[in-house]
Amino acid sequence: MQSNKTHWASLLTLIIFGFGILLLVLLAGLLALGSIFDLFTGATDPVSGIISAFAMGAVAMILMVSAWFVLQKTRGLNAADQPFRFPFAPWLWIVIPAVTVFGILFGGLVTLAELQWLSWIFLPILTLLVVLPPIWLFLGIASNGIELGPRWRFFTILGLGLSVGPFMMMVAEIVMLAVLIVAGAVYISFAHPDVVNELNAIVGMMNTNMDENAILSVLSPYLTNPAVIAIGMGYIALLVPLVEELLKPLAVWLFAKSIDSPAQGFALGVISGGAFAIFESLNASSNGTTSWAIIVTARTGTTALHMVTSGLVGWGIASAFKERRIGRLLAAYISAVLVHGLWNASTFGIAIASLGESVGRPEWIYRYAPAFLGGLVVMAVGIIAVLALSNRKLRKQLEAPHIEQESVESNA
Repeated sequence: MQSNKTHWASLLTLIIFGFGILLLVLLAGLLALGSIFDLFTGATDPVSGIISAFAMGAVAMILMVSAWFVLQKTRGLNAADQPFRFPFAPWLWIVIPAVTVFGILFGGLVTLAELQWLSWIFLPILTLLVVLPPIWLFLGIASNGIELGPRWRFFTILGLGLSVGPFMMMVAEIVMLAVLIVAGAVYISFAHPDVVNELNAIVGMMNTNMDENAILSVLSPYLTNPAVIAIGMGYIALLVPLVEELLKPLAVWLFAKSIDSPAQGFALGVISGGAFAIFESLNASSNGTTSWAIIVTARTGTTALHMVTSGLVGWGIASAFKERRIGRLLAAYISAVLVHGLWNASTFGIAIASLGESVGRPEWIYRYAPAFLGGLVVMAVGIIAVLALSNRKLRKQLEAPHIEQESVESNA
């Protein structure tokens, strides 16, 4: 059957998805053409370009699927309102990790060969192979046994998490960074005018085509300054999580009043986090060097982080709107920010430690990097465990009222 009433929310969503698809397809095409040109001319690195093209194309295809289900709602088809459960089978517990490990190992061997044409052929597909299946696995773990509501709503949340959410987060983070830079520049110009002169001299030196090691050597007094490190840590570990954990579950906020339970809010929040992880991880993995295997492996942990923290906030949102438990929402948001901040602080610590040798502090590598790396590994394992345990507990909460009702009916 079909309704003649126009559903304006789905129509607006469809328009947004349409613009997003057109933009992504255009970018993918331009990146692919540029990469092909670079491959044959040897001008720059063609591998990163083709990986980015495949990434944009993959996001566009997922948006197309989402747009199809939203279109059903726009047309008033009853199929759009059918309840949706995320497709997942137990055998995926074995297959997905095996495929992911194989993809990482094979891709690592390809990069070690250091043959540009070989990386150009294999790495784009392998990047999709090692980034997307773990997201499917985590979604299946989080939503197992939980009905996700109407189909069109699920795909709206997925699509907005791939398009509007990342765009809003990038704008907010760029604005915050710009404000910090301007505020810092104003402070330095008044409090330390001599530093301004030094920085101007450094900029002039950098314009003379200095190599990377020389630039790091010149900047080392500033990069090793505790105040600079603290400001960078504050931005990465506090401001970025505050913004991302608020905006990642954007669509969950929009549908807050229609979410049936905190369990459903958790699952939909995980989907929002997974959508953002698709966008971020695919673009962050567009590296055709020997670091590719390390980057895509690290992205698996970051993906789980985004999904768990977003699920936590989604659970809080549903609790606030469904059960009027505002305190639970605040606690969930603060917890998500803290977990995300701890993860970002560890990755920032590894990045700073890795610069140690270049800035005259080689001891940073062996003093700090192992601790930060160990912390990330422990957190990654814990986050995946939280994902599974949260689903188990929330499913029990959903089943409890039904069991109680059946007990009452049997005693009647």
